[in-house]
Amino acid sequence: MNYFVDHKKKRIHQKLYAGDRCGFTETPVEKREFTDSIDYIERLVTHKLYVKCAHCRSIQTVIK
Repeated sequence: MNYFVDHKKKRIHQKLYAGDRCGFTETPVEKREFTDSIDYIERLVTHKLYVKCAHCRSIQTVIK
């Protein structure tokens, strides 16, 4: 699984499900990181107090 790490807000997103409501659009590019390492993600959560994004649990759809 691919992850998108927002180092500005200390949030971890699932790349497949990340969208506008996750709120990372104002995070500068230099504060963004992509990774496949679950060990790295778990270290961020455990030791650096990052949180997994609540909005990245399912695909976001737009209904018009």
